[in-house]
Amino acid sequence: HQPSVRTMLLTQKAVAEGGRSMVYECAKIADLMQQAEYAGDDAAVKQHDGRLAFLTPILKGFLTEVGKEAADLGIQVYGGHGYIKDNKAEQVFRDVRIASLWEGTTQIQALDLLGRKIMLGKLKPINEHAAGLRAQCTPYLTSSDSQLRSHAWSVLYHSMEWQYLTYRVAMRAASDKEAISSSSVDYLMYSGYVTLAAHWLEMEAAASRGGPEEPDFYKAKRQTSEFVFERLLPRTRAHKAGILASVQSALDVSPDAFSFDHAR
Repeated sequence: HQPSVRTMLLTQKAVAEGGRSMVYECAKIADLMQQAEYAGDDAAVKQHDGRLAFLTPILKGFLTEVGKEAADLGIQVYGGHGYIKDNKAEQVFRDVRIASLWEGTTQIQALDLLGRKIMLGKLKPINEHAAGLRAQCTPYLTSSDSQLRSHAWSVLYHSMEWQYLTYRVAMRAASDKEAISSSSVDYLMYSGYVTLAAHWLEMEAAASRGGPEEPDFYKAKRQTSEFVFERLLPRTRAHKAGILASVQSALDVSPDAFSFDHAR
């Protein structure tokens, strides 16, 4: 019943279930694109391909980073026993560690998202995505379910802030080419947490309607969604600060000052 242990377990649950939903969405888009190809609908193919191009670096970069965190917490909940081989938690962490490196490091995924997909796309991808998030939230903004309503307003706010931050970066990049690289990883993580929250909003809405599973299943979904909005989505505040931080705070330090090795 210790809250700190529950926080670790719920973080893992939120990442696993929310991340699975994010991946399923992209799998569905890929299926729709394939159907459009078979039907010879070039416009639909282009639309689905553009959507996948926008979401892929978010999934690859964000989910591998939070997946590492979840695996690390899997060790932590065991205490010292998590570090030894008996419980196999350390093997999971060692296996997952490569995920943020191969097929493009997190830093490369972040540059792909912000630099190539959004900036070279003249901001069209983020404008369309933010509009989609607002459309997703709209049915729940006046819900009689106070928790669902509150979370819908939160996703709505973050969708507008996400768009605003993108424009801020674009303005800075016009006079400083390093602005994109400097802010890209924080931008990627911000994007990931908002996307994760949007998926939990949909799961919460579905859980509120109920279904064939036992009531505790839907109750747990709603409770985990509350955890996401109270404990994980607020991480965007730190990432927002990183996005808006001065480029010079990263560039002013001399290369020789990174390490003063007195053993030389």
